Amino acid sequence: MANYKNEKNQDYDYLLGKIQALENRLTSLESMLRVEWLGKEGEKSMKSIGEEYTVEGTESRIVEYGLAWLGCIVLIFGIVFMMSYFDSLGFLISSRIIAYLSTLVLIGFAYYYRNSFPILVNVLIICIPLLFYYITLHLYFFSENQIISNKGIELLILILLIAIQVYLAIRKDSEFLGTIAIFFLIATAIIFDTALITFIILMITALFSLVLYYRKLWWRMLMFSLFMVYLTHLIWLLNNPIMGNPMKAVEMPQHNILFLFGYGIIYSLTIFIPQEKIKSNGQLISTAIWNALSFSFLLFMIILSFYKDNYAFICITIASFCILFAVILKLKSSRIFAPATYACFGFMALSGSIYGYSGLPDAYFLLVLQSFLVVSMALWFKSKIIVVVNSFLFVLILLHYLMTSESVDLINFSFAFTALATARILNWKKERLTLKTELYRNIFLFVGFIMILYSLSHALHNHYVTLAWTATAICFFLLSILLKNIKYRYLSIMTIVVTGGHLFFIDLASMEIGFRVIAFLVFAIITLGVSLYYTKRIRKKQDSQL
Repeated sequence: MANYKNEKNQDYDYLLGKIQALENRLTSLESMLRVEWLGKEGEKSMKSIGEEYTVEGTESRIVEYGLAWLGCIVLIFGIVFMMSYFDSLGFLISSRIIAYLSTLVLIGFAYYYRNSFPILVNVLIICIPLLFYYITLHLYFFSENQIISNKGIELLILILLIAIQVYLAIRKDSEFLGTIAIFFLIATAIIFDTALITFIILMITALFSLVLYYRKLWWRMLMFSLFMVYLTHLIWLLNNPIMGNPMKAVEMPQHNILFLFGYGIIYSLTIFIPQEKIKSNGQLISTAIWNALSFSFLLFMIILSFYKDNYAFICITIASFCILFAVILKLKSSRIFAPATYACFGFMALSGSIYGYSGLPDAYFLLVLQSFLVVSMALWFKSKIIVVVNSFLFVLILLHYLMTSESVDLINFSFAFTALATARILNWKKERLTLKTELYRNIFLFVGFIMILYSLSHALHNHYVTLAWTATAICFFLLSILLKNIKYRYLSIMTIVVTGGHLFFIDLASMEIGFRVIAFLVFAIITLGVSLYYTKRIRKKQDSQL
C-alpha cells in the first residue's frame, strides 16, 4: 500500500514537471513571436520597440485629434459661408433652413457613429452647439434683412437653445459642455446690449453655475462664470464697446449696483457647500477671494461714476452684510478662514462708511475705536487673520494721519491708548488666538510708545514735555513691575533715552533757567533711581546663584 502511494506521488510530480516545462516553452515562444511582431529586426530590444510604438501612438493621436478639429472647423465655416452666400442671393429663409438641416445631419452622423469614431464625435459635440447658436443669432442680429423682427422672440429662442445645452451637459456629466452654456449666456447678455436684459442674464448665469457647483462640483465652470459675469458688467459700464458703441462711462446707473450686490451674494453662497463633498477648502478660498476682489473693483468704479457724494450708505450696507454673514458662518459651519475673510472685508467697508459720514480728520477717532471692535471679533472668531489685517490697517491709518492731517490731541491720545490696550489684549488672550509670534503685539507696543510721546509733546507746553516724558517712563517702569513683563521695562528705558536727548538738545536751548533746573533734577533722580534698582536686582540674582 505504501509503495502504491509513493508511485502515485511520483506520477503527480512527473506531470507537474511536464506542465511547468510546457508553460516555460510557451512563454519563450510568446516572447519570440512578440519581438518578431513588434519589430522588423529581431535584434531590437523591447525597450526600443516600446519607444517606437509610443512615438507612433503619439503621432496617431495628434493626427486623429488634430485632423478631427481641423475638419470640423472647416466644415462649420463652410456651412457659415454657404448661409452667407444664399443670403447674398436673397434666399434668407432658405439659407437658414439649409444651415439648420446641415447641422441636423451632423447631429445624426454624430449619433450614428458615436461608437465607431468617438474622437470625431466628441469634437462634433463641441462644434454643433456653436453652429446652432451662430445660426440662431443671425435670425435677428448681424443681418440686414431680419427673419425674426421681434427681439423678445429671438431671446426666447436663444434661451431655449441654451437650456438644451444645459440639459446635455447634465445628462453627459460634462463640465466642458456646461462651460459652453455659460459662454452662450454671456454672449447673449453682451449682444442684446440692453441694461435690464444684460443684468438678468448675468444673474441667471451666476445662479446656474452655483447650482451646478453644488450638484456636480464643477469648480472650473464656476470660476469661468465668476470672471465672465464681472467682466461683462465692466463691459456694460464702459458702454459695451464690443457692440460698436464708443468706449466711455455709461451716463445712467440703471440700478446696476443692485445686480452687482446680487452677483456677490450668489457667489458667496458657495461657502455653504458641505465639507464632505469637497476634498479641500482651496476652491472655496479661491472663490471667496476672487469674488471679493472682483466685486470691490467694480464697486469702486461705480462709486466713482455715480455715487461720489453718498457712498457711505453703500459701504455700511456691505459692512452689515459681511459681518452678519461672517457671524452666521461662525455659528453654522466649522470653517475658520471664510468667517474671518468676510469679517475683514466687512470691517474695511465699515471704515469706508465712517470716512464717508465723518470726513477727515474726525473719522480718525472713530476708525481708532473701530480697532477695539475688530480685536473683539478676532477673539470670538479665534482668528489670526483678523489680527493681521487689523494691524496692517491700523498702521496705515496712523501713517496717513501723521502725514496728511494736523495734530488733534484727542486723536493722538486715542491712537496711543488703543495701541497699548490692543497690545495688552493680544498678550492676555494669545492662547485663544494661537499666536505663535510676538510681532503684532510688538508693533502695537511700539506704536503706543511713539504716540504717547508724540501726544504729550503736542498737548503740553515745551517747558513740561521733559517732565511728562519722565513721568511716562515711570509709568512704564511701574507697569513692568505690576505685570511682571520685561517689555514695559524696555519701553521705560527707551523713554528715558529719548527724554535725555530731548533735554540736552532741545530744552537747553529753549527752556528758561528755572524750568531747566527742575527738569534736570527730576530727570537725574529718576535715572539714578532706575540705575540703583537694576544694580540691586542684578546683585540679588548673583547672590541667589551662589
